[in-house]
Parts: sequence; structure tokens; C-alpha cells
Amino acid sequence: MPQTQFKADCPHCLTRSAGFAIVHQWPHRNAGNHAYIIGQCGLCNNGVIVHAIAHNNSSFPDLTRNSVDFIRPKYEMRNFWPSRSIDVPENLPKNVENFYLQGLESLRAERWDAAGAMFRKSLDVGTKLISPELKSESLFSRINTLVERHLLTEAMGQWSHEIRIDGNGAVHDELPETESDANAIQKFTEAFLRYAFTLPSMVAQNRSKRDEKSPANESEKSAG
Repeated sequence: MPQTQFKADCPHCLTRSAGFAIVHQWPHRNAGNHAYIIGQCGLCNNGVIVHAIAHNNSSFPDLTRNSVDFIRPKYEMRNFWPSRSIDVPENLPKNVENFYLQGLESLRAERWDAAGAMFRKSLDVGTKLISPELKSESLFSRINTLVERHLLTEAMGQWSHEIRIDGNGAVHDELPETESDANAIQKFTEAFLRYAFTLPSMVAQNRSKRDEKSPANESEKSAG
């Protein structure tokens, strides 16, 4: 039987532009060209509910029995449940954020080794951005040097070594990573990123706002 599919970012496995098969639909109570549809992710088999609109149609076609070109502008996906929400630390360097997101996507997809490798890469690139002159050093040496220079606290250094060790295991060990291993390294990585990038950025923003309100600035504004 023909079946309509659509592409969207999966909120469960976090795959971008995953293919969803429409397995069920029912009409909107008050609008004939609106419908609610259930889509099943072709990768993780989890489902989503979509509030969809058929533009230029007086009624919404049966997508479970017909193969329809379900694209804009003919069709609109107005609401999507559950939403694709990911808790990513704010104000991360773009490449660090991208590596961390890949780790989260692998974690959701139960690819434990890939998750561990990407979380380690987030740490590796993050420490290089903190002190670019240490790029040529090993991650082990770089972490220790950052702690010695007080650019990382002792606790952050310990977290970083946990990420490094588990990440190395994900890449090099013969035994596969476990779910417990991957979840642990994710928590250490999130803590590192928040303390290394998010909190300093928040402090800088707060200081900037305070400086704007300082008496000197107020005097300059009055003189102007």
C-alpha cells in the first residue's frame, strides 16, 4: 500500500532529517484542511505527532493510503510533539558545540562508542581553544598544564581526565562502551563545558551590563 513519508529532525534519536512514515491520522475538529498525523522514525522506530495543514485544499487527504509529496508550500507542519529539545550549555564555541551535539545524538541512538569519542573530541578541542599555544601537547599534558596555570580548577582537571580516559577507551579498547560509560562521560563533558565556557561568558555579560550602568557612563550620557 502506498505510504506518505516526510523528513524532520527526530526528537528521540536526534537524527537530523530522519525519514518518518505516516502510520495514522485523524481530522482536526474545526478545520477540514487540518489534520493530526502520527509519524514513525525509520531509524529508531519511535513516534511523533504532527499538526499538519494542507494549503490550497478544502480537505486533508488520507496520507496513510496515498503517497503524497508532503513538502512545503503545499503542506505545513505547524506543531510537532515531542519537540526536539536538547540541553546544550550556552555560549559554546561553534565547533565544540557541534562535536558535543554529535555526542548527544550518538547517545540517544545508543551508539555508545561514537558518543564517547565525540565527547572526548569536545574536550580536546575545548582545551585547545582555552590555550592555543598548547595545541601540540597531548591531551593528558594539556589538561595538567591548564590546571598548573589555574586555567582549570583541580576538580575540572579530574573531570577532564575522566573524559579523556573513557574517550580513549571508546576509541581504542577491544571491549565496547556500555550505556553507563557513555552517560558518565556525557555528564563530565557537560560539567566541563559549562565551567570552561558558559559561566565565564555569563560573568563577562554581567560585567558589561554593569559597566554600562556605571556613574562614568551616566556622566558621559548627561554631558552628551
